[in-house]
Amino acid sequence: MDKTIQQLLDLSDRIYGLQDARLYDLGDLFYYHQKWLLRYIDDKKNQRLDKSVEKLLVSLAWYFAIISSFGIDLQKMLEIRYSYKCPFCLGIPCDCQKNKKRQSQKTGRPVSGNPKDLINWQKVIGKIYPNESTEFRNLEILRHQDIFHQSFRRFRQASGKKNMHEIEIACVDYFVELLKVANNLEIDLATEFSKFFSNGCFVCHKSPCECFYSE
Repeated sequence: MDKTIQQLLDLSDRIYGLQDARLYDLGDLFYYHQKWLLRYIDDKKNQRLDKSVEKLLVSLAWYFAIISSFGIDLQKMLEIRYSYKCPFCLGIPCDCQKNKKRQSQKTGRPVSGNPKDLINWQKVIGKIYPNESTEFRNLEILRHQDIFHQSFRRFRQASGKKNMHEIEIACVDYFVELLKVANNLEIDLATEFSKFFSNGCFVCHKSPCECFYSE
């Protein structure tokens, strides 16, 4: 059965949620997420495909830990922001290069027809953003990771309803970038994530994780 986004979040939370809540602050979560993302890029650059996929999955688990701590509803935000069109140019496929003023718009599509499982969201994102090179994706994922990180920093500096909405937007935009990476790798992200963490933590193989990270 195809996995929903919430099922992956629940799996990640069963393994890492308790430990994250007790041992890690937000800075720690971002540190480990970025560390494994950079390791993914290094492995991909050096054509270590299997290793690169593993690093991406670990990075995704830390991303899930971040958004779970803030109660972000990814499914809802995807439905609102990516209803079968690019939210910036309203094109499918995306044609943002012709639109110099990059500002999001309402897509005008009802949410009732949106996918409920992750593999079909990957297909939707693949139709909106096809044929991006690996080199371009590596640069873009880092740029969007920085935007994602900065949104949380701004929230800490001046919390409020507006800042929380900015976090939700940054979270879903960055998740779409991760889906683009998965499409570039030609993997079913939900299936690979479920298999990789099927025995709990990939290091200690416990659920919840019993590792103590000290890097």
